Amino acid sequence: MTTNKYKDIILNKYADCDEDSRLIKDRAHNIEYLTTMHYIQKFLKPGAKILEVGAGTGRYSIALAKMGYNVTAVDLTPRYVEIMKRKSRRLKNFQCMVADALDLSMFKNNSFDIVLNLGPMYHLFTLKDKKQAIKETLRVAKKNAVCMFAYLSHSSIMLSYGLIKNHVSEVVSCVDKTGRIKDIPEKVFAAFYVEDFKKLFLQTNTKYIVNVATDGIAPAMSEKIEQLSKKDYQAFLNWRFMTCERLDQQGLSSHLLYVCKKN
Repeated sequence: MTTNKYKDIILNKYADCDEDSRLIKDRAHNIEYLTTMHYIQKFLKPGAKILEVGAGTGRYSIALAKMGYNVTAVDLTPRYVEIMKRKSRRLKNFQCMVADALDLSMFKNNSFDIVLNLGPMYHLFTLKDKKQAIKETLRVAKKNAVCMFAYLSHSSIMLSYGLIKNHVSEVVSCVDKTGRIKDIPEKVFAAFYVEDFKKLFLQTNTKYIVNVATDGIAPAMSEKIEQLSKKDYQAFLNWRFMTCERLDQQGLSSHLLYVCKKN
């Protein structure tokens, strides 16, 4: 059985983190949720059987179950799984359990119509583990299933932790000569350049569909976004949906979404 050997670091990070409200606590964070859900729904078909790996407290999974889909959600954090169980008590088409993204052996090959990997890639610090998580996600997906992988950009860490929280020197001390932030488990988060993330799929049996900037620079502009009128906020969202696949949006996006189809 393959497991994330940095599990304790990850669990400690989320021990008292309010992940349940992260995606809805303000407009800027909600953009990530709305954009991601926009793409999930774009590829969903009636009766689809869905697996979410790294589901957190079920913000996406439970919403999808309420839409009538058959949803299974797994997460590494037992506390989050308990929250999901409480939130989904009345949903007969939803189940959740503790599981590691590196080992989904509780599921058979070719089991799901769509597989969402919306968190584990944030916390994998070796190339072997990154490829294993992708391999497991693809293994449990049916032929022609759409798989989605969320990941963080190097720029996001500089913007959110470096500039906004005034830790620029600390971030720079962790980069290589190309500006890539090194994989340091004690720093909790792993990041990618877009081209590096795409390379992880070169030897996989998949077809690339699209790469999406799910929030752009919204987290860095949260104060301005909160000040928008309801009309202007909706207009901004519409513009985000129109442009989030553009390369000039992806470079500075905090969160990105890689979408592919299993051949």
